[in-house]
Order: sequence, then C-alpha cells, then structure tokens
Amino acid sequence: MKNEKKLIPLVILLALSLSFTGETSAQLKTKAISPVINADHTVTLRLRAPEADEVKVNVEFLDEPRLMTKGEDGIWNVTLGPVEPDIYGYSFIIDGVSIIDPMNPNIHTSLVPSTSLLEYPGDHLMFYDEKSVSHGMLHYHRYHSELLGDNRGYYVYTPPGYQSSGSIKYPVLYLLHGYTDKEDGWTNTGRAQYILDNLIAEGKAKPMLIVMPFGYVPPQPGDGEGEWEDWFMRVAPRYERYLLDELIPRIESEYNVYSDAANRAVAGLSMGGGQTLYFGLHNPKTFNWICAFSSAVYSNFHGNLLSDPDMINRNVKLLWIGCGKDDFLYKHNMDFIDMLKQKNIKYIVHISGGKHSWRVWRPYLHEIAQKLFK
Repeated sequence: MKNEKKLIPLVILLALSLSFTGETSAQLKTKAISPVINADHTVTLRLRAPEADEVKVNVEFLDEPRLMTKGEDGIWNVTLGPVEPDIYGYSFIIDGVSIIDPMNPNIHTSLVPSTSLLEYPGDHLMFYDEKSVSHGMLHYHRYHSELLGDNRGYYVYTPPGYQSSGSIKYPVLYLLHGYTDKEDGWTNTGRAQYILDNLIAEGKAKPMLIVMPFGYVPPQPGDGEGEWEDWFMRVAPRYERYLLDELIPRIESEYNVYSDAANRAVAGLSMGGGQTLYFGLHNPKTFNWICAFSSAVYSNFHGNLLSDPDMINRNVKLLWIGCGKDDFLYKHNMDFIDMLKQKNIKYIVHISGGKHSWRVWRPYLHEIAQKLFK
C-alpha cells in the first residue's frame, strides 16, 4: 500500500507506557526501582552506578541539579518533594554525562538527548489522565512525501464514535510540536488524546480530529547559516507548502472531515507556535482558528503578515496567544501582541506562570480545545 497506517487503541498505549511503573515496577526483583512515589507523596529516584564518582539528578521542578547519595550496593538515591501533581521531565548526570533513567520506560523522545518522565499523581485524576470515559483512537501513518522527497510520519486522533459515524464529517485541528521534538510529542508527553477524550465526555469540546505531523523539512544548503531566527524564516515557508499542498489534501481524502476554513484550526508550541502564527495569519482563509503557545515569533518576520487587519478580523474566528511569564520567549510574544494592538487585530491573550514547559502547554491545549469550532 502507498500509505502505511497503524491503528493504536489509546488504552493499549497507556498500558504499554506504564507497564513498569508504579505498583507494577515494585514487583521486579531489583533494589534500583525508579521512580517510586512514597506514601508521604515524596518521590525516590534511584540509579545503579557503582563505578561513578558523582551522580546528580536534574528534575524540572528543581532550580539546579540535586546531588544523590551512594549506598554500599552501588545504588545512588535521592528523595524529593512533595511537589504539585504534574508530569515532570528529569535525567541523571553521571560524572558530568546526562542520561535517562534506565528503569523508567516513560520517556520524552527528542532529536536531542531525551528525558525521562516522572508522573507525579494527585489525590484525583488530572485533566490529562486516562479516565473511565469513551476513548478515541490514534492512527499512525508513514508515507513518502512527493513534495519533500523524504519519508515522514503523522498521527491522527479520531474522537470516540468516529469509527461508526458513517458519513458524518468532523472539524480538524492541526497540532504542531516544538523544536527538537517529533510527531509523537503531543501524544506521548502532551497527552492530547486523553485531554480531548475527557473534554468530549464532559461536553466541553466538540468532537474533532487532531492531526500531529512531523514538523521539519529536509535541509538545504545555507540553512545552518546565521541565528536560529534566520533558519526559521528560511524553512517555515517550505513547510507551509507541505502543509497546505500535501498534508491537508491527504487528510481530507483519508478521513471524514470538513474542508472549509471554519472547520480547520492550527495550533502549536514553541517552533510550532511560530509556525502556527505564520501559517494561520498568512492563510486566514484556510485556518479560521489560530492558537499559539510560547511561540518562536519574530516581529520582523511575522509582522509582515499583519498588513491587512480588516481581512484578518473578518476571517479569523479565534487568534489565541499564550505564554508563561518565565519563558525565554516571553518578550518576543509580548512584542508581537503589541503589534496586534497597534493594528487593532482581535486576539485573546493568556499570560500564565511557568517556563518553556509541557506543564504550561498541556493546560493551554485543554483551554483552547474548549473554544474551537464553536
């Protein structure tokens, strides 16, 4: 077949991802079980490294890496917390070398060194947890891109009931990942599928498809010259052509979805947020819903898209911009918001606490999903 498609029940995905954590991991016959959530809501992290001279752990909620203590059995350990329930990235640093936790299969995969995921539970299930509700499905596609000349993948979330819905059409959210991430970022770490399952079950979000593509284009000579901003400005227009001319037509031929701008949204984080603002504001008659999280947004690039405010206001039903106050891209986002104000372009801004983190982006998705297509 030209297109390879894998259908993945969400419950199986979760079972696989958690199969050696929590109570299950305690059944393994090793003293190096990690991580372990204790009865007092602290967490113990362990690493077997008998030859190491120093081991530290770097956890997202720590201001700096914490030194671990070595036992006589060669197992290093540290107990942290309690902290606010959430999902945190962490890694061990062995004599200056960073590694993931070898005892924890929950990993945020990345094109640069990956990190382990610590799921710190609360007294109640979180908005991103798998709950006892009807679940959608994840479909994974691999294919050869005729436009870009490479092999690439994308995930598609279909809502509960889609498989038996016949010819009923659905709106689509194109959800973009950040720099160094891949197409599995929003499902593996972002928990987009469970966020939507829960919202749909609560009647707070319209049933929709979510398309999560691989967010890069093949490199060309000169791409590596200059600063990161220069690279982004070169590659974003090339990726725009892939999205508009190849991916969207594929989705609309493979799935029962609407093909009008009123039923098409684009959202993304960091690099994907910068892509979102470029693709959406450059094509407001293609995307009527534009939601950008902690965006890599640059006034001298994105500002050129604001030359016709009336046209944007007529077409865009929602322009939503969110960023954490401690994010390194906060000033870039505020500068762009100032430009929107000067142009009298309608927008919604959500300035939250937090850094450049999935702890910020999961709640953002939860918020905007309740606004789309309404």
